[in-house]
Amino acid sequence: MIQFALSIFLVLWTQQDQIEITAAGPQGWEERIYHAKDNVIVTYRDMRLAADEVIYDDNTKILTADGHLKFSRGEEQIEAGHTSLNVETNAGDFSDVRGQAGPGFFITAQQAHRTEEGQYQLRNATVTTCDGPRPGWMLMLARAVIDPNRRIVARGSTFRLENVPLFYMPYITIPSEDRPRQTGFMTPSTSTSTTKGRSLRESFYWAINRSADATFTGEYFTKRGPAGAVDFRAVPDANSRIDVSSLFAHDRLGQGGKSARILTFGDLGYGFRGAANMDLVSSFVFRQVYENGFNVITSPLQQSLAFASRNRPEASVNFLYERNGVFFSGPNQSTVILRKFPTLEISVPEKMFGALPLYFSTETSLSGVARRDPSITTPTFTERFDMHPAVELPILRSSVVDWSQRVGFRETFYTHSRESEFVLGDALNRASFDYTSNFVGPQLERDFGSWRHVVEPSIDYRYISGADRFRRTLVIDDIDLFTNTNEVEYAITNRFFTNREIFSWRMAQKYFFDPTFGGAIVPGTRNVFAPLLDISGFAFADGYRRFSPVVSTMRFSTTPSTSTDIQMDYDTRDHLFRSAGIIGNVNRGQFVGGISYFFTRRSVIEIPNNQLRAIITYGNSAKPGFSTAFSVAYDVQHAVFQSSTVEIGYNAHCYGLNFELSQFHIGNARVESRFRFSFSLKNVGSIGTLRPRERLF
Repeated sequence: MIQFALSIFLVLWTQQDQIEITAAGPQGWEERIYHAKDNVIVTYRDMRLAADEVIYDDNTKILTADGHLKFSRGEEQIEAGHTSLNVETNAGDFSDVRGQAGPGFFITAQQAHRTEEGQYQLRNATVTTCDGPRPGWMLMLARAVIDPNRRIVARGSTFRLENVPLFYMPYITIPSEDRPRQTGFMTPSTSTSTTKGRSLRESFYWAINRSADATFTGEYFTKRGPAGAVDFRAVPDANSRIDVSSLFAHDRLGQGGKSARILTFGDLGYGFRGAANMDLVSSFVFRQVYENGFNVITSPLQQSLAFASRNRPEASVNFLYERNGVFFSGPNQSTVILRKFPTLEISVPEKMFGALPLYFSTETSLSGVARRDPSITTPTFTERFDMHPAVELPILRSSVVDWSQRVGFRETFYTHSRESEFVLGDALNRASFDYTSNFVGPQLERDFGSWRHVVEPSIDYRYISGADRFRRTLVIDDIDLFTNTNEVEYAITNRFFTNREIFSWRMAQKYFFDPTFGGAIVPGTRNVFAPLLDISGFAFADGYRRFSPVVSTMRFSTTPSTSTDIQMDYDTRDHLFRSAGIIGNVNRGQFVGGISYFFTRRSVIEIPNNQLRAIITYGNSAKPGFSTAFSVAYDVQHAVFQSSTVEIGYNAHCYGLNFELSQFHIGNARVESRFRFSFSLKNVGSIGTLRPRERLF
């Protein structure tokens, strides 16, 4: 039985390895040589060859083919005029070659020799990664060796872009399209900065494994000295990621330092998901001199956040670390540091009491908090316990009128209060009562043909008692910003509709029955706490206030692709516009634009501010064709372009070219002009100083 099965296996194996030849014309054997003409097709194992005429010698296993020859084996797809090939080893010679020699390589060659290992040795050849009759770029080679599964190695090659010769390369190696990432040095680059001088940059790439890599970069500035960066990336699984980037510089002008950014997220098990977004920098001056991007350079904020959360319908649980820093410019370069760690937060969403129209919710947190600024330094861990249960009762809900009541209690306990010195026994407890009444309506409507006008008044009353001693409270986050208040906010909203809302205008103002907010107000200083922030994001309270500014908020959306938001604060006490902001956006086809303008009037608590920012882009840097982008930040107050950037790019189906010219003028910290570029080839890589994460697109 075993002998029979073995015989069947040998027969099948022999049949599988036999050469098969079919033809539309004359064909047949002469001794051990087979001749065939007209549409000849030869198959052997995983090889297939088609030609006009074929001669096969069964003694030597040599296959000779001529005329319209097409050879395919795996990802190799070759067309040639003539070949002499050993079908056993797949080694042989081709002439007048064109086609794909492995994944990603398209070649033409006068002569090509295929080795038993599958390499192609080319003479008088061209190589590109662009398919089609007109490749965007190519290498013209006297000699080259292609390993389809690894790389191409060429000597004495000329690089041509759109058939225009650009430069000569005595030696080049290009990795294969499907080759795993390889450890090695990257292409060096150089750029020019009027502030830091000419730079020379070199990077080393480390392919740690299939899920992680790292890049080590060294850079030298002729006016500043050495700098460097380390970037690490990892994807442990489909639902998690780790990105760590760091930057450091040893500056001969004393403005060096270091920074790091950490972004990571992933599943932690037991229904928890974790995430971290950490931003660490040694000084504001270092950020202004060495970081890229106007928003990063000018931001005085340093924010780090990490949490592990589990959200379920019955409750949400959150473990939190949070650290916020604020840099202040000036001779002392002071910094405010706020930290929460460890923190446990538990919140229960609104739940209905059986059939009663009562909705209960609660928020509870236990934190270790700390604060450091020029006037106060707390112990490393100041304990804070906060509990805020609330009950909401909807009294009336209809299409015309909506009226609801909300009652809450808040208990916030601190082991230390805000004193010049922290000693035992200086604990602080703030137990407050919170009542809110919200009334909306009656809603008035009228149609004007295809237009509809809706007028909607609203009145919100709020009373908080017990949240006193604000000036003794450690202010870390929004929990600490509550104060006593007795206030009413009245507003009226106009809306205009066609088939959708195209314009809305809301005007609101607050009246404070208690202008001192339980003693929280300090005249002549900038007062910032919850009752004031609820009406406007611009500071206005420089002393006792009965009335807030009238806050006018308008939104235009004449088409689905455009929107404009306008906010103006008019102070009825001083009879002037205190601040204004305009934000406009348009997104139509390949054109995207945005503009913003912010104005703040000089006052006892505010320095004047007059800023205009805009960004316009056309095209898509990830698609073929031209693309351009322009951004500007203009200080109207001082008539200075703080930042401007112009990018121009062109993408063909297999290469891309991008140029960037940028300028910074940020006080004395950074007055700089810079030119950068990048040139990328499909399936090969890129060179230049403009990295993808630094582009406007």
